[in-house]
Amino acid sequence: MADKEKMTMSKRFAGLKREFGKIVWPEPKSVGKQSTAVILVSIVVGVIIVILDMIIQYGVEFLVNL
Repeated sequence: MADKEKMTMSKRFAGLKREFGKIVWPEPKSVGKQSTAVILVSIVVGVIIVILDMIIQYGVEFLVNL
C-alpha cells in the first residue's frame, strides 16, 4: 500500500511541476502599471465615498434639525 501511495504522490508532483511550467508570468513593467492603476482607482473611489458620506451626513442632520 505504501508503494502505491508513494507512486501516486510522485505522479501528483510530476503533474504539478508540468502545470507550473505552463504558467505565463507577467512582465514586471506590466505589473507596475497595473498596481499603480489599482492604487489610483482605490484612492479616487475612497475620495468619492468620503464626499458622498459627508453630503448624506449633512442631509440627515439637516432633516433631523427641522
